[in-house]
Amino acid sequence: MPLRCILVPTGPGIRPERRLAAALGLARRTHAHINALYVRPDLEIVAPPVLLVGAGGVPPQCNASCEAKALAAAGRQAFERWCSSSRVELQPNRRLDATFASWTERGGDVETLVALNGRVNDLIIVDNPTKGGPFDAAAFDAAVFSSGRPTLMLGERLPDNLLRHVVIAWNGSLEGARAVGQSVSLLHEAERISIITIPSEADRQTGIADLADYLHWHGVIVEKAGLVPDLAGSDGEKILAACDRAGATLLVMGAYTHSRLRQAFLGGLTQHVLDTAELPVLMAH
Repeated sequence: MPLRCILVPTGPGIRPERRLAAALGLARRTHAHINALYVRPDLEIVAPPVLLVGAGGVPPQCNASCEAKALAAAGRQAFERWCSSSRVELQPNRRLDATFASWTERGGDVETLVALNGRVNDLIIVDNPTKGGPFDAAAFDAAVFSSGRPTLMLGERLPDNLLRHVVIAWNGSLEGARAVGQSVSLLHEAERISIITIPSEADRQTGIADLADYLHWHGVIVEKAGLVPDLAGSDGEKILAACDRAGATLLVMGAYTHSRLRQAFLGGLTQHVLDTAELPVLMAH
């Protein structure tokens, strides 16, 4: 399926410029449009009804409402400035070969809104949940585990070309298969593609040679496929070290969990990547 719709969640006090820039780089390669989703906090949670009123007889809800509107207006203005400086058209365009950006404002819970809106987009771009605040954690969790869509998590390094060298970490798992299957349209645009697997996963029934053959039938050529070098450390450390050696600009992998309590029991490899990866990572669950 072609990449046409890229979702960039944002909210009060959140700076989405890096994610918008990453979205734009991909959008111009794939003729996609960028959907900036501004999530307004639920005022019933932020300022629940009370009997007492604030200073000057103004109910706290009114103060919260005014502040929320001001923050939303500031966010919209910053987005419009970014569109202007990046030369991105800010209006709907029905042409399939056009790249443009749109702004949507919705009130409610971050996880619910990111999950629901993510399901009607092809890719969701979020920040690393371990480096940011509650919004980043909620957006990541909803995007990866509740949207059914691939999620691009940005690292501290943002390459000028995300698709210069894509590395796929493969272990034959369901999560890995979804990550690859949902990223085929991006892989078509990649300049170089490598597949790596850790030695303990090399004897899986469906190995990297089978994956390379599968991608070949989709018109995606794999330049190199092989085992991660025999390095000390955990599987996550080995994969990230291999990415560094290869000069990878994007890592594609599944997001693994050990429990339904996903926030507390992320798989060890996934958690290590979240904690230490500096390059962008495309994940699917």
